[in-house]
Parts: sequence; structure tokens; C-alpha cells
Amino acid sequence: MKTKNTIMLRAALVTTLTLFQPISSWADARNPNTDWFRESRYGVFMHLLPSNAESLALVDDFDVNALAGQLESVGAKYFVLTLGQNSGFMNSPNPTYNRYTGYAPGQRCSKRDLPMDLYKALRPKGIRLMLYLPCQVPNGDARTQKAFGLPPGDKDQPIDVEFARKWAEVIYDWSSRYKEKVAGWWFDGGYEWIGFNNDIARIYADAVKRGNPKAIVTFNPGVKLIRWTQAEDYTAGELNDPFGVIPTSRWVDGSQWHALTYLGSNWSRRDTRYPAEKWASWIRAAVAAGGVVTIDAGPNWNPKNGPIGAISEEQISQLRAIRDALPLLQKSSGTEAASPAAAATDNVHLRTARQTSIRIVPKSNPNFNNSPQAEQPQCLTGLWRHPRQQARSVSAGVFTRRRVAASRPRTPYKERWNLSSSAISSLDNV
Repeated sequence: MKTKNTIMLRAALVTTLTLFQPISSWADARNPNTDWFRESRYGVFMHLLPSNAESLALVDDFDVNALAGQLESVGAKYFVLTLGQNSGFMNSPNPTYNRYTGYAPGQRCSKRDLPMDLYKALRPKGIRLMLYLPCQVPNGDARTQKAFGLPPGDKDQPIDVEFARKWAEVIYDWSSRYKEKVAGWWFDGGYEWIGFNNDIARIYADAVKRGNPKAIVTFNPGVKLIRWTQAEDYTAGELNDPFGVIPTSRWVDGSQWHALTYLGSNWSRRDTRYPAEKWASWIRAAVAAGGVVTIDAGPNWNPKNGPIGAISEEQISQLRAIRDALPLLQKSSGTEAASPAAAATDNVHLRTARQTSIRIVPKSNPNFNNSPQAEQPQCLTGLWRHPRQQARSVSAGVFTRRRVAASRPRTPYKERWNLSSSAISSLDNV
């Protein structure tokens, strides 16, 4: 007969083996977990990088609600926050990091769990949260480099699988806490010259996906847009001057096409470097071809200039121009289709932020090129009229009628339409 201790020991062993059982971290080509990312079209990135104890203290003052409101107003569907970078100061607690380094809570890792607070502010607005982390420990913190077995020095150090397993423990500390609250990760510094390879990428992807199996990951090879590892779901796509780079399809050797660049004069800056129209034109073209674009905007660090963490009005203005240049919906016929969640968000966006009206006209209409959506290549075929002239919205291939004026109740209905690749933002008095 099995004793109670034997049963408990075997149960503990099964739990341990399950926890550390490697999951499939080789990313499937054309991974459907990237569908939400494609449907999002564009998002905002923020380098929030405290460099000393004083700036780390400002993490406690970061106004997540102010930022969430700004992101909603510019139509961003996801937001990427840096956990940390070179200085060694992190925007979230991590007991595993403290155990390796010997730092006390709050000494290098903030006491405030900023990603968790951001998630709570972003979720009601339909905005997903993603996180940024380098592929190795902060290169400006010699104590941490030594603690993880790397040579000290203010530069990226060569890494191997032995180091990666240690750093993966830190990653898993975060991923197991946030689980599905974090939809994706962007890993920086995955350079060939430091020894980064598929084996290391797989270890990091395992650490992420044990927390959230549907999280998407990528690893940055430098300033280029390629499929870099077999473990990535989308391209890192770091670009400095992006305007000559347009996708030929949604996929890059099986990875979702994605580009990351900065709105200001450099990463984390709060100014602007190009006209809004130039950004809007490029992003519209990239999105139309199946790509996703992430734009870096700088955070406010000075309480005299507004809420901590807020984006400058100059950059918000350009982000709104990008929002207005993008179609509301994805294709309902063709390679992509909007999800119900994306459709619901688009409907809210339709009613609140954009308020753009067009008419359904025949493709043969010679005046189509003069319409507000002239840049879109297609339009619904046929001229559809309703005698009661109700307001209508289109989402995810479903044509719905929303009554604006009537004297008696009616039974609501939905009528399926085969939409073109262009998104119809509003139909008024057709």
C-alpha cells in the first residue's frame, strides 16, 4: 500500500516535471496567434528607462490612466513598455533578479508593478500590453553582469546557453506573473556577434510561453527587417529610416511582417522629425500590404510638463494623423479578416474618434476618386439606399443598421456583406 508521503512525493515530482517540461517554442510559420497583431495594424512603444534612484522613484508617479486615454484617442490597439535596458533599473519587481544580484526590493527593480497597473488601465479600452527586454543583463551594471556569469564592461557581452538559462528564470518570473495579461514580447540585442542563436531564442520563448502559450515573441538582430530565429512569431523590424521598406505580403518567411521605428528625433524623444503626412502615407501602405507598425513615442519625466509618462501633444497630433489614415477594418474577403474583438473596438472608435463619413458608390462612378477615401483601391459594389436614411456602420464583414430617427420600434437585423479591402468608416444618408 502506498503511504501518504509516497503519494505526496510523486505528486510533487509530477508537478515539477510538468513545470519544466519544454514546450514547443519553435514558432509555426504563419502563426495564427499573430492574427490579433495583424488586425491591430499599429501600436505605440515607449522607452521608459530610469537611469538612477531618482528616476526610478518616478515610476511610482507614472500616470497610467492619462497614458491609456492618450493611446485610446490615437487608435493604438497595443502598447509596448520597456521593463529595463542598460542601466539596471527595472520598471517592475522581480524577486529572481534580486536573488541573483543581491539587490534589495526597490533598489534596482521598482516596488510598483507598473506593467500590472498599465494592464488594468488599458484592458477596458481594448488595448493590449506587450513588454520589451534585452537578451542579456544590463550592460551598465557590472554587479549584475558578474552575478549572471558575464564579464563586466559597459557593452554587450558574449552569451551562451548556460547564461540564457539563468536569464530565462528572470523572464519566467515576469511571464508567470502576468500570464495572458501580456500579449507579446520584444527582445532586444539578439545579435549574432554576441553568440545569440536559435537555441537561446528557444530558451527565452519557452520562458515566455510557459506564462502565456499564446504570447508572441521576437528577437532583434539589429537594424533590419528579417526573420531572424525559428522561435519568433513576428519580425523585430527595427528601422531608423523606414519609408523605403514596404511589405510584399503579410509574412516574412513565416513571421508576421512588423516594423518598429521612432516618431521623434531619436528613440524616446518627445519631438517630431517628419511631417505627419509622411508617416501616415508609409504606415497606410505597410498596413495595406499586411504589415504591422509600432511607433516609439517619448514619455514625460517632468511633472511640471504634465502627467509622468504622458506623450507630448506634438506627437499625439501625429499619431492621430496616422489613426485617420488607416482603414477601420481588415479584409473580410482575402487573406485576413477582423476578429469580433477587433470589430467591437473599431465600432467604438467609429462612434467616438474618427467620425468620418463616406457614401457607398458604384465602382464605375467617375467621382469615386474625389471621395474622402479616394486612396482606398476598392469600394462596395452598387448603390444601396434605405428610405428611412438610418446611420450605418460596418465591422468585420457584418453590415449593421443603427437607427437615428424613427417614430416606432423595429426589429434589429444584421445583413452580411462581402467587403472590399478598404474599410468603410461611416455611411450617412445613402
